[in-house]
Amino acid sequence: MKKRKGFGQLIITFAFAYSALLCHFHASELKENGDIYTALLYWFFGLTALAGAFRFKIAGVIEKLIGKNNE
Repeated sequence: MKKRKGFGQLIITFAFAYSALLCHFHASELKENGDIYTALLYWFFGLTALAGAFRFKIAGVIEKLIGKNNE
């Protein structure tokens, strides 16, 4: 995978990280109010947003694993 270091990619990465942070704080508030199922859903959303922020690192790890299997 080609590494992209453009300004747009940096903005999108920060947007994913900020979204994950907002989801975590909202889920924490929901948990305090007793709405545990919705809180779990928001934590899942936050986890997927965090995975989006680390998408290039995850892709690099997967490429290394696939490359080792093909050799």
